[in-house]
Amino acid sequence: MKSSDSEPADALRRAQLALTSGDVVSARHLAEKALAANPREKEVAEARDILSRTDVAWPLLVYGAVAAVCFILLVLVAVLRSGHT
Repeated sequence: MKSSDSEPADALRRAQLALTSGDVVSARHLAEKALAANPREKEVAEARDILSRTDVAWPLLVYGAVAAVCFILLVLVAVLRSGHT
């Protein structure tokens, strides 16, 4: 029973180390593993904190996609205008 009590804490410790070293994917995986192992309330809060800090910034990706489309349109307009002169 002792090993099952320390499993979420160990997974969270390794998740924190992975996050510190920049390995976001492993940190998320270990935090999800810790949540699945029936952790204590403090460990649940820590795992959710890691998951929220490593979540994908979807609005930033949308803005980047819109900027890429605008850039492609500007290049296309420049190419089309230069070909007709």
